[in-house]
Amino acid sequence: MANNKLKSTVEGTVVLDQIKKAWQAIVLDRKPSKIPVRKEILESWHKCLTLGVDPLTPPQPKILSKSQLTKLLERNNELIQVAKPAMEMLEISVRGTGFIATLTEKNGYVLIAQGDHDVLAMAQRNYYLPGCLRSSQHAGTNAISLAIEKGIPIQLTGAEHYNINHHNWTCSSAPVRDREGNILASITLSGGFSRKHEHTLALVKAAAANIESQLRERELMEQSQRLNYMLTSIYNSVSDGIIAMDHNFDITHLNAAAKKMIGIDDDAIIGKSFHRLILSDEGLLSSIENGENINATEINFRISSGIKSFICNIDPIHSKVFKLLGSIVTMAEPQKMITIAKQIGGNYSKYEFTDIIGHNKNFLHQVKMAQVAAKTNSRVLIMGESGTGKELFAQSIHSHSHRNKGPFVAISCAAIPRDLIESELFGYKGGAFTGARSKGMIGKFELANGGTLFLDEINGLPLQLQGKLLRVLQQNEIMRIGDNRNIPVDVRVIAASNTDLVEEVEHGSFREDLYYRLNVMEIIIPPLRARMSDIEQLIDHILSHQSKKLNIPKPDITPKALSHLKAYDFPGNVRELENIIERAMLLCQGKSIKKDHLLIRHRRAISPPHLQTKTIKDQYKNTIISALNHNNGNISKAARELKIARSTLYRKMREFGIE
Repeated sequence: MANNKLKSTVEGTVVLDQIKKAWQAIVLDRKPSKIPVRKEILESWHKCLTLGVDPLTPPQPKILSKSQLTKLLERNNELIQVAKPAMEMLEISVRGTGFIATLTEKNGYVLIAQGDHDVLAMAQRNYYLPGCLRSSQHAGTNAISLAIEKGIPIQLTGAEHYNINHHNWTCSSAPVRDREGNILASITLSGGFSRKHEHTLALVKAAAANIESQLRERELMEQSQRLNYMLTSIYNSVSDGIIAMDHNFDITHLNAAAKKMIGIDDDAIIGKSFHRLILSDEGLLSSIENGENINATEINFRISSGIKSFICNIDPIHSKVFKLLGSIVTMAEPQKMITIAKQIGGNYSKYEFTDIIGHNKNFLHQVKMAQVAAKTNSRVLIMGESGTGKELFAQSIHSHSHRNKGPFVAISCAAIPRDLIESELFGYKGGAFTGARSKGMIGKFELANGGTLFLDEINGLPLQLQGKLLRVLQQNEIMRIGDNRNIPVDVRVIAASNTDLVEEVEHGSFREDLYYRLNVMEIIIPPLRARMSDIEQLIDHILSHQSKKLNIPKPDITPKALSHLKAYDFPGNVRELENIIERAMLLCQGKSIKKDHLLIRHRRAISPPHLQTKTIKDQYKNTIISALNHNNGNISKAARELKIARSTLYRKMREFGIE
């Protein structure tokens, strides 16, 4: 074994002598040499010769000033912190052998030098200290420059160094790379030539690999922390509540909005079962446990102050083999969903008082009444025939009220089937009745919360619902069909009727107490036939509006056509006038509107309002007389037949002079 070691040493000495001769021929004599030299070393020698680097003078590499070195160390602080443990282990491995360990940044500046005192002193005499530049241009061919330039681990011994003053050194260097393969630094072991050690290259390679591993691990950790921070920031910035649970339905995470909604902090809920947090039926629990998607479903939660409902989506998380890994619950305040529904559904007022056209004295008085009503929060009852513009008045009142930022929701009580009107007004819980939506429905009162609810044709509301409406107006809360909890609402009600509600009350078809509850401010819109002085202004307004809508020139109207319109009593009021004018505009093809373009289907004799009223009273009187005769003068039976109170019947008999 001793003979093999001696043989190896002799062979090594021969090789080094050959390298020395090659260095003399190529570097000093600048002649070709037949002695083989490693390719990367030979290329570096020629590069140094081309750059005019002196091979004989002791090198004086570029050295940073103290302030420059401080900045360099600050820029590479993370690299230094990660490399220090590896450097210390490397230094311990060669302690007492005359070697020093150095860490160099990617441009060749030395950052750290540590090792035996005598070798460090020798290194400093050769300007091999922190802040010096070890590039081949400044220090000639050396292990540090080749490791960085070529990106390979390499060991240089003796004359393989370009400068003769380095021929008594043995240096082993390996590059340190980032995750993308870019060179960040090099780590080097340097010692005297006589102390050459065949394992030093393996040591620096292992140290470089260790530093790279630590850098990757640190980067992954920072990336994970950054990702977690970003995700936490994102889901905490979301206004909806978010709850995450594992495959056992135990809660693992919840965002700030969810904590606020349920009023429970992390410590009290993390690790607890989601099932304990909610009140739910077996069907919902079964869907959750089966990993089904649940969308826009109202779920009751046990919160700190009691029970509260939220609109929830539950999205299961499955593995590639469809194994349930957990679920994400997204929860929103019902009012937020209602607000979205309002925006999508167009529940807002489109008209203002400036859109009301007319200068008739009686009509303007009603407009002023509406303007007064707009400044209050009082309920309003608008009376008028169909087509007179009751909703126009209602929207204008809302637009000029303090509720104008809230929704304006309109519903026609007569247009909806009697068996559906209750669910339309008050909503229902999921599955409350046959044919109901499984997720339930929000009623018009909830949609109008914070704004105005316009109950058009209130006279068409069934009697059994009038009592429920009266209670809502008194208590300011509603209960959905099939539910057992009251929901507070803040709604201003504007009602409208195309019949005389007083007569409806007297006939027993409308509750007297509801009438007085609705009729705080009463507005009576006159029919168009009672304000024919406004017809020209209305026609001009309609022509202007329709010409823009139809994108056609505004036509004029002939005197005959105008007279024809003025002679008509418009049973359909302004709505009928609008339809007649729009049809005439299409027929006249941009020319003047003539009488022939006014397709009025029928005419009736114009009756003065007092004559019409007299006819109605006569009919009412005859109805009472007929009921009395039919019941042989029995007041109680006659009142029951007429569906009015006995006191009302007595009052009407006195009014009509009936004995």
